[in-house]
Amino acid sequence: MVTGETVPRGRRPRAARVGGLRLGCLLLLVVVGGAMYYGAPLGDMYWKYYQFRDAFRQEVRFASQHTDDDIRRHLRALADTLQLPEEADSVFIKRKHNHILIWTEYYDHVDVPFVARDSFYFNPQAEGDF
Repeated sequence: MVTGETVPRGRRPRAARVGGLRLGCLLLLVVVGGAMYYGAPLGDMYWKYYQFRDAFRQEVRFASQHTDDDIRRHLRALADTLQLPEEADSVFIKRKHNHILIWTEYYDHVDVPFVARDSFYFNPQAEGDF
């Protein structure tokens, strides 16, 4: 043993890695980047659907205070604000006694490369008693 040099217990000498890049880190960055690239437009499309569907539920809650035309006007304005396809403007309302059903259906698409399915079917609806 050479005197004067002590190596702390439990520590190994550090290997020199100047400029080294781990392949696992690069692969992780590629996967995360791809998920964000493809997930952002899909997530936005579903987020708009959930907002639209929640508006349907709210209109059902206050159906006793609004006419059918008021409900259609509110939902069409929201569809325009959310930039949904024009088919979403066709809102159907059916009332019977103290019960209401509101629905529509539309197809939305997303433009990302290498996605085989570009049309997604949505059918927001809500029903309840008032």
